[in-house]
Amino acid sequence: MADLEKYLKKIHDLSYEKNVPLSGYTTWRVGGPADFFVVVKSKKALFELVKIVVDGSVPFFVIGNGSNLLVSDAGFRGVVARLGGDLAKVLCGDDEIFAGGGVLLSHVIVEAARSGLSGLEFAFGIPGTVGGGVMTNAGAFSGCLSDVLLYVRALDLKGSEKTYERFEKRYRHPLIPSDEIVIEASFRMRKASTEEVEKKLDEIRKSRKKTQPWGMATAGSVFKNPEEAPAGRLIEECGLKGMRLGNAKVSEIHANFIINTGGARASEIYDLIQLIRSSVMKKFGIALEREIQLVGFPVEGES
Repeated sequence: MADLEKYLKKIHDLSYEKNVPLSGYTTWRVGGPADFFVVVKSKKALFELVKIVVDGSVPFFVIGNGSNLLVSDAGFRGVVARLGGDLAKVLCGDDEIFAGGGVLLSHVIVEAARSGLSGLEFAFGIPGTVGGGVMTNAGAFSGCLSDVLLYVRALDLKGSEKTYERFEKRYRHPLIPSDEIVIEASFRMRKASTEEVEKKLDEIRKSRKKTQPWGMATAGSVFKNPEEAPAGRLIEECGLKGMRLGNAKVSEIHANFIINTGGARASEIYDLIQLIRSSVMKKFGIALEREIQLVGFPVEGES
């Protein structure tokens, strides 16, 4: 770690800051500082960064929009990377759309609408990036990314680039190995009028506003839906809607959302997650599985 900054300075198409609060990069608006926060703007720079952190055994992860992360108040001792520049571009073809791993899904969908391309509307309102979406098989309204992906190009931690063209449709499950970094993805689309696509997007926007805490500091669904019943229903039947711990609150609109009502600490959200899990287990005997990822929390948090 002592020589890390010296190596980072040598990488073209990379910028960095030190001791950056991750609360500014997560949708929950919580999280302590990262030792180094870097923005990588080209594939070559990403390859060089991965080699440095792997060879130096430096803790490292790539952050998308921070929409499914709970980062501890202590932060992250290592390097947090965000993909930008050439790794966050969108290019529309006749019946295909190409997107860098760092671009927001919402931006891809807007560009598709402008180009008269349909196929990704189901993902409208999902706040993550293309890379994050691939790592969770992001979906809604009976659609998911595995339905429309043509290929994914990724970088493994050995520095090898890989291409994937077959994807298993599994609920909220990574579509490529979870320790790889999405460089680019291509989506199968179809021609449609801009008006047709925008009408679908408007319908989805209205539905989300009615059923979810729209515009609030959340991380989307906290838990995956078990086979027995939707997680939100189980949480509601435990009487936990509106439950608060400090400034963290279970949404009264959708019980599978936790809201930072203002000034919440990551520890408050974490404790509320644990309370929900134990309550559902006690009442129904069902172990809820988190949809969000924890950074800087103990493994025993799953117990």
